[in-house]
Amino acid sequence: MITGRAHAGRMTESHVHLTDDDVRAARRAWLAAHEEDPDSGRTARLHDGYRRVVNAQAQQIADDFRARRAER
Repeated sequence: MITGRAHAGRMTESHVHLTDDDVRAARRAWLAAHEEDPDSGRTARLHDGYRRVVNAQAQQIADDFRARRAER
């Protein structure tokens, strides 16, 4: 899901919210491609996408934690 903050009618910051379901879907797609052809470019791209989704979700969790901690 993509959300953003509006400032005077324009988007100033966008944010992609990744869920555990997003991570699982990316993993399933990569593993299915790996079973078909482990050495294909598609498999490599899906693995890279999966890695990026995992990293982005980890960053999201860290950002949310820091924001909650700053509110105290």
